[in-house]
Amino acid sequence: MNTFYRQDMKLTTERVKVLKVIGEKVAQVVLENEVPINAIKIDKIEASLRSVEDHVFDNKVVKQGIIHKQIFYVDPDNFLRHTAEDLPFMITVDIPGIKPGPFVDVQNHLLDVDVDFQLNHGCPGELAKLKQKVVAHILVKVSEWTQLDVVVDAKVFPKVNTVQRSFRCFSKY
Repeated sequence: MNTFYRQDMKLTTERVKVLKVIGEKVAQVVLENEVPINAIKIDKIEASLRSVEDHVFDNKVVKQGIIHKQIFYVDPDNFLRHTAEDLPFMITVDIPGIKPGPFVDVQNHLLDVDVDFQLNHGCPGELAKLKQKVVAHILVKVSEWTQLDVVVDAKVFPKVNTVQRSFRCFSKY
């Protein structure tokens, strides 16, 4: 805690450690795959982001991770089944002004993930083919740890207005 005096003020500050945002950008991941599946109908597919790893370079971030999908489907015996799969991805995000260093912090926020799919039934006795396209938007925020002095108390001293008065004595004599 430090105290500074000016003519009419007393400021008290504290040093705090904060994340200062250097830049942010929305990255788009697009994946496509096809898997054989013993299904007559797809109920739903849910996707999420997993195991994200970031590599910081000058003015860019290379992001690696996994899109984890849970596929809920109906088998030929009309039972609801579940299977899961992981799709690895790698993208680059250009963010001007960033540099690698020990105080750099990268945050990832999954904004949305959509899955479009098509179930193609093959010949009798063959497994159906599930074609999928996944589109995900990830907000990448790059910050740097820094220390700032923040004013926590300010006392203002009012100026005293002194007016010079002159008194004259008048006498009749």
